[in-house]
Amino acid sequence: MSQFTQKEQVLDLVVDSAEIVRMLGRSIEKGKIDPASAMTNLASALRKLETATEYLRRRWKNIFRTLYW
Repeated sequence: MSQFTQKEQVLDLVVDSAEIVRMLGRSIEKGKIDPASAMTNLASALRKLETATEYLRRRWKNIFRTLYW
């Protein structure tokens, strides 16, 4: 996967997670969401952040491998 595509994917995942949390906060303030749905949405946001973290770990691992080997 190219570096540019990977960067776009990481950015999309982080932005999506932020949007999920923002919308969830608004729904909780208005009292329009049940606890089970809130937990499901938070889990979705967390999975997206974990995926973005994994992309970054792989990228840095490859960078360090080329620098030190």
